[in-house]
Amino acid sequence: MKILYCWRCKMDVPMLDEAEFAVIHKLYRGGFDATKEFREQHNLSLGHLFIDERFRPVREAYAQMAGWNEPNEHAIMHHRLSYYGPPCKQCGKPLRTPVASFCAACGAEVQ
Repeated sequence: MKILYCWRCKMDVPMLDEAEFAVIHKLYRGGFDATKEFREQHNLSLGHLFIDERFRPVREAYAQMAGWNEPNEHAIMHHRLSYYGPPCKQCGKPLRTPVASFCAACGAEVQ
């Protein structure tokens, strides 16, 4: 776990390392599987489901790991350290990707 600027959230948030992300990803995938199974069993459309409950384990696990309550499970899936590049040498914000050629925050070229 490391605190890092998230481009999506536009603030510093706890980012998951690969082991932590594996746990969260498994729970996230389980939310989709449970939703699909429930829909098939009860012949329901997505409009009739309480999706929020199916993904609660994702939010709870992230809160326990990070000490941070993120209400959006989809945002949590973007809080993965390996998605970001090193800090910009000019402004210090992380590059948006590991292969970025410039810093999206300040425009500095990556060398």
